[in-house]
Amino acid sequence: MPQNLLRHAHRLLRRKRFSRVIGLLESQVFRFRQNPEFFSLLGTACLYSGDYGGAESYLKRSDQLKPQDVQTLLGLAAIHARRGETDDALELWLKIVEMAPGCRQAVRGLDLLRAVNATEDLSWFRDSKRIAQLYPRLPLDPRAVLWPLLAVAFLAAALTGVFVIAPRLPRRSSLRSGVQQVQLSPGQPSLATDAGASLILTEKQVRESFEQIKRYLLQYRDNLATREINRLLASNASVYVKEKAKLLKTFVREPDFSTLKDSFPYSEVVKNPALFADCYVRWSGKVANVRVSPEAITFDLLVGYQDERELQGVVPVRLEFAFDLENGIGVEVLGKIALGDGSIMLLGRSLHRLYKVP
Repeated sequence: MPQNLLRHAHRLLRRKRFSRVIGLLESQVFRFRQNPEFFSLLGTACLYSGDYGGAESYLKRSDQLKPQDVQTLLGLAAIHARRGETDDALELWLKIVEMAPGCRQAVRGLDLLRAVNATEDLSWFRDSKRIAQLYPRLPLDPRAVLWPLLAVAFLAAALTGVFVIAPRLPRRSSLRSGVQQVQLSPGQPSLATDAGASLILTEKQVRESFEQIKRYLLQYRDNLATREINRLLASNASVYVKEKAKLLKTFVREPDFSTLKDSFPYSEVVKNPALFADCYVRWSGKVANVRVSPEAITFDLLVGYQDERELQGVVPVRLEFAFDLENGIGVEVLGKIALGDGSIMLLGRSLHRLYKVP
């Protein structure tokens, strides 16, 4: 019976019968109080019906029961954006892009946030059509797809020729045209009034650092931009400046072995790990302590020890993809630096086997 009710709610949601979904589920809240799918369905229906208070309550409960769910986070981010709470929306969209790089709604949200930043006009978020593009997607209604497919098939059968049009790809330089639109307003404070920052900068240095980040991004030197952003976030720059820096970070893209620029050596990173958080590096070493679980492969990388000459350090690595690993082999790892209790670990993105120990 419980699953039948949820399946029925899914069907109604697909057909955009939001009020019926709400009426069906709200009376069952106590019964499904530990079911994240139930609260996600109910919260999404409230969101699409315009009940933002109800949507927030139900989606927050869904997030408590099942953290890091992309659909739930999209709903909460859209609610924050609708209210003009851009800092909270930015934080969630960045988290979503990290978990699901191809998420269109999160990318649109970041693009919209950049447009708002360029105009300082929050009314963009009150545009119902724009904000609806940021909502979590509804389940696909097969009936809404069938007739367009039949029409296309009929048209294709009627055509006597086939025309192939090559898509026009955007120029590489245009992909980051929005970087220059992120500006620091002269009327906003550049420095924070409270003490406690690990790095003290002057107002001139803060603004120079901000402009340097933009230059690095336009040169596609994302690692240097990320390092400079971390430096600014650790400084006495104002909250206003730091939020603008976080916005610039949304332009950073994950590299591969062929596109990675400005990798940092282990000896430099270990001196100040926080400065290199979220930077990508390619380090070589020997594999030790391989552990395989249903979720990930983890191992220790003996950095610099691939030829058994110099052990620079031991770094934990986590892979969330399959790879044939065994203790003692030499590898080159492309990974993103993450910090845990002040120590360095790598979130592996790609891997090369260097050789096999005989």
